Amino acid sequence: MRILFHKIAVFCTGILVIYLPLVWLAGMLPVGSNTRYIPANYGLMGLRLEEGSMQALSGGPEVLFVGSSHCYRSFDTRLIDSAGIRCFNLGSSNQTPRQTYALLDRFFNRYHIHPRLVVIEVHPDIMENSGNESAIDILSNTYIDRPMLDMALGQQSLSVFNTMCCSHIDRLLRGDKAIVQRLTADSTIRVSTTSGDTTLDVDFAYCNGGFVEVTPYCYKPVPLQPKTINIRNGQMEWLGRCLRLLDNHSTPYLLVEVPSTNGRYMSYTNHTDFESKMRSLADTGTKYINLNEERLLMAQLDDTTCFFDDDHLNQKGATILTKYILQCLL
Repeated sequence: MRILFHKIAVFCTGILVIYLPLVWLAGMLPVGSNTRYIPANYGLMGLRLEEGSMQALSGGPEVLFVGSSHCYRSFDTRLIDSAGIRCFNLGSSNQTPRQTYALLDRFFNRYHIHPRLVVIEVHPDIMENSGNESAIDILSNTYIDRPMLDMALGQQSLSVFNTMCCSHIDRLLRGDKAIVQRLTADSTIRVSTTSGDTTLDVDFAYCNGGFVEVTPYCYKPVPLQPKTINIRNGQMEWLGRCLRLLDNHSTPYLLVEVPSTNGRYMSYTNHTDFESKMRSLADTGTKYINLNEERLLMAQLDDTTCFFDDDHLNQKGATILTKYILQCLL
């Protein structure tokens, strides 16, 4: 029996010795594979995590924003800071509650931040997402600790697992500073994307505090098909875990749904059900605000001048939204 265990141990060690270098190599080469290592991606998550860590070590923000691209492209931290409120935007592309929990776990339990408010951005489309894209983005741009490991394994995705391994090996070989310097050297990234039926090149510029300013562009509305919101299994549970984590740290929080264009908002066939689920999480410590129903705000937001696409604000829209939210924070 001892010989059998020895052979199994040797076999497993041999597999790791071969597998891990291959995973790292697959992540470095521009070829299609099950390893998607994407440091310096358009969401600029590496810069955000680096700055967030530095800010946490120097006292942390008074207000922390978490969520998807609707978060880091909507809440302009520069405007909030200028009003005398220290804030940070910890959003990331397609961030689902599973990734939000991992980030909150790290920043509250490792860095021991104590914000007076956490704003959690919730969006119907994100709540039906698997979270794999967000997990890959985050793992490509940070070190691996227990929250990240738990999140990666929980995704049950080969691409996510391989990306975690590749990211860890790359940092062992080149170090965190080399990766951050590469990011800092070019804080504006140009990508090709679509808005409605238009394809265009867009500049994503990282701003202090985690906000990303996007090339000014005005959305040209196109007809949208009716859409039924189908919340993915487990996402409500993870959102609930996020709230319980914040409760355990006696930190108030606010669930916020940022505005979409009128066309996108009206295309949802069961948005009232989505609202009911968000409000079902409400207790004495939380509140859900659907900004699509805030008349004073929506009167200022025009589909053709304030949006980049059907569910993302452009800089004009982000400025209007941030000033509105700021009134709630003062």
